[in-house]
Amino acid sequence: MAKQHQEANFPIFVPMETLLSLAIEAALEAGIIIMEVYATPFDVYVKSDASPVTQADLRASNLIKEMLETSNLPFVSEEDLPGDRSQFSRYWLVDPLDGTQEFVNRNGEFTVNIALIDEARPVLGVIYAPVSDTLWYAINDKSVRKVAMVHDSRTFALLDCDDWKNAHKPETSRPFTVLVSRSHRTHEVDDYIDKYLRPEHPDLLIDSCGSSLKFARLAEGSADVYVCYSKTKEWDTAAADAILGAAGGKVLRISDGLPLTYSKEDYPNPPFVAYAADL
Repeated sequence: MAKQHQEANFPIFVPMETLLSLAIEAALEAGIIIMEVYATPFDVYVKSDASPVTQADLRASNLIKEMLETSNLPFVSEEDLPGDRSQFSRYWLVDPLDGTQEFVNRNGEFTVNIALIDEARPVLGVIYAPVSDTLWYAINDKSVRKVAMVHDSRTFALLDCDDWKNAHKPETSRPFTVLVSRSHRTHEVDDYIDKYLRPEHPDLLIDSCGSSLKFARLAEGSADVYVCYSKTKEWDTAAADAILGAAGGKVLRISDGLPLTYSKEDYPNPPFVAYAADL
């Protein structure tokens, strides 16, 4: 069972660190529920867009919504979409279980994603991987870029972008590493790699990974590029976009090289490429 959480509403204006702390608590509590379902036989349903959903998705979404509503900010989730979000200048954007297919396949590569969107930009992000009990979180609000990773601990500590990059420099001994989706790799991804990346890095390594863990690896410096042509939605990328941006990386649309945009009329993302810091 999830522990009792804070019930009192926050004032309208609160520090980003306070909102981040709330999002971290919500992600951890959602992880408990997800792992409870993961440990038992569970049913898999198919949504109208042919994507899978389980009780873990739904229960985690409801819990996160309940916890985040104390912030007095609107809530948007993959499993709880408003009829119209155009009036929201600042709101939570949540994927309660990113990598449902990985969850169904029981390979452990799924996460809880919580982002804060402000004026169509992800300015705060939390990714929690329940199986490894690892958190990545960041504030990427205008001139403030701070990020942290925590494994098997609840220490709340943020590093400035430059300090993070110095602590997570890519290993010079490893090959140039390109990440692709474990469950949704397409031929366009391979074509992009062969045309744009392999000429400069003929000995590149292609590695597969599920959910937003690919972005986390870029932020940590254990990989260099993530190429995505599969069907993703804003909630799949928002938290990771904030974290990678705070770590000095970037997520760009393949069509024009501009950053991904949020708060669009609809939720699908275009094909994109994510880069680690200094690439």
